[in-house]
Amino acid sequence: MRKKLWLWIAGSVVLLAFLFIGLQQWGRVTTSADSMSQEEAADLVEKRYRGDITKIAQNKDEYIIEMDRNQMIYEIKLNASNGEVLSFSKIGSRKKENEKEPSEGKSDQEIQQELEKDGEQQTPQLLSESDAKEIALKKVEGIVDDIDLESSGDLTYYLVEIETADDREAVVEIHATTGKILSVSWDD
Repeated sequence: MRKKLWLWIAGSVVLLAFLFIGLQQWGRVTTSADSMSQEEAADLVEKRYRGDITKIAQNKDEYIIEMDRNQMIYEIKLNASNGEVLSFSKIGSRKKENEKEPSEGKSDQEIQQELEKDGEQQTPQLLSESDAKEIALKKVEGIVDDIDLESSGDLTYYLVEIETADDREAVVEIHATTGKILSVSWDD
């Protein structure tokens, strides 16, 4: 009888230990996927794209952010856990009728000098995804697989992946402001 009692106590202690360890591990897993706050997401987008946030909302695991940049309205979808840009698209314009469009063939520096000469103190506009797609397809014929807006330092560019008829894939890097093709790389 006494032996059975000790077995029950030992079994209960082992069971409680497993439950305790399991709850500890489960608690770590659920807290490791903390998402960034709305302020952090807004700050990240403002620093990266230098625009004014007009609206921000969280939908499940992503932030949907509207940004006013150079009289253009953009929608940016941002992964709430790691800050990755899921999509970047132009959704409208607040352009004044007498305002000039920056020229597509000029460098950022030339565009900025032109704007300063006209008395405007603003940064050049980004091309839309459809403009980047059109430029890439003029360079490489095929079907566009994917378009991503990337930035590295002060350089913002589109990466356009194109599948060609001969089953090759080209990645065309296009300057997001000037539309200049920066590089074309091929995967067999």
